[in-house]
Amino acid sequence: MSEAFDLTVVVPTLNEEGSLRQVLPRLKETFSRLGVRGQILVVDGRSKDATVAVAESLGARVLVQTARGLGGALREGLLAAESPWVAVVDADGSHPPEVLAQMWARRNEADLVIASRYVPGGSAVMDPLRQVLSRSLNVVARLVLDLPARDSSGGFRLYRAELVRPVCAAAIATDFTIQQELLVGILSRGGRVLEVPFRYEPRIDGASKASALRLAPAYVRMLLRLRGRSRP
Repeated sequence: MSEAFDLTVVVPTLNEEGSLRQVLPRLKETFSRLGVRGQILVVDGRSKDATVAVAESLGARVLVQTARGLGGALREGLLAAESPWVAVVDADGSHPPEVLAQMWARRNEADLVIASRYVPGGSAVMDPLRQVLSRSLNVVARLVLDLPARDSSGGFRLYRAELVRPVCAAAIATDFTIQQELLVGILSRGGRVLEVPFRYEPRIDGASKASALRLAPAYVRMLLRLRGRSRP
């Protein structure tokens, strides 16, 4: 593959026109501060609003998602990236683009850098019930899957492309458990993982697509499927 960029940022979207107007310029400013050739790749799940038009007007490449769910969006975006490093950032503003500078600075120490809510210095602005559920499920995943990461469900990440591509090709998750599947896949191939702290912010526009009712059952299925696979 010809690598035309130093860093691609994959941004999955579904009806996020308002937040993209703020997030994409901040990503471009981050590229400038880092001095990298950056690409923004918006993977759109067939939005009903002006998400695609806004993304294109702000210089992003838009890929219309064909596979199902968040899992499909991430796999398609990671595989389509034209760079040796690929970051994933939520479109809603909860992942401050400026944190990419810290992740980029540590990239040579790992094959996956996770911006973590749950290491010292990290935090999350979310309602108490969601925070308790998130922390609890991350503890359970860490123990059951024997993971080195405290925030295995965190989606704010920087991947070494040559390692994550074969993992994507083998991944099957269609929902948010794609995060654990990609993490486990990288570990199973001998990849190195580290976490840097960040503050998870409230979304800046629109409504969340997450459903707490589907969270726990999906986690159970994921734990059963991935148990015992995190070591080379």
